[in-house]
Amino acid sequence: MELTFDDDADRDDPAVRAFVARIPEVRALHAALGLTDEESWATLEDLPRHARLDRICHGSPGLRDTHWIELVWSGMLAALGRLQFESSREDWLGIHIPEAGPLTPAACDASFARAREIFPAYRTAVCASWLLDPQLADVLPHDSNIVRFQRRFELMTEGEDANGDVLRFVFHTYDDDLDKLTPKTTLERALVERMRAGGQWRGPAGRLSL
Repeated sequence: MELTFDDDADRDDPAVRAFVARIPEVRALHAALGLTDEESWATLEDLPRHARLDRICHGSPGLRDTHWIELVWSGMLAALGRLQFESSREDWLGIHIPEAGPLTPAACDASFARAREIFPAYRTAVCASWLLDPQLADVLPHDSNIVRFQRRFELMTEGEDANGDVLRFVFHTYDDDLDKLTPKTTLERALVERMRAGGQWRGPAGRLSL
């Protein structure tokens, strides 16, 4: 298998090429962890995903978020279906939510079940994300995937201002000029409306039992 780059400029970036050269080492770490071949390559797909995100956000090719890719390449992060899990903490497993399709309950259930198999020593998982902001429950249907995902967690902190994360991961920009955005979905319109009114989206941390 190969990584899926949608632009040759991303593939040819020197930082990207350096990470690609290390893939055999990372694949060995994944095998030792117990990942399937499919899970290993899905984990590695964070490289083209972030190269693309950096190109769009900055308006030019070039991987900037090398710190995150170093974490992925360390072997401590695994993509297990819809969710990613990070084992860099001693007492809890980190949860990350890549931009990779609907956050359906069934897909999340499968991810948590697989996480229990790969990381049996962990009893608690923690997620810190704007997707856990309780304000979303006020603007989305009660049976939306995001709201149902939130209900899994017990919030631990209110979190910090996450407007920047919303702009980066939802609208793929660092430009805070909201007039340049073209929200298309119910979620996107709600995100922009609150920011336009001067509100702040937050990135709280929540925990759940595995």
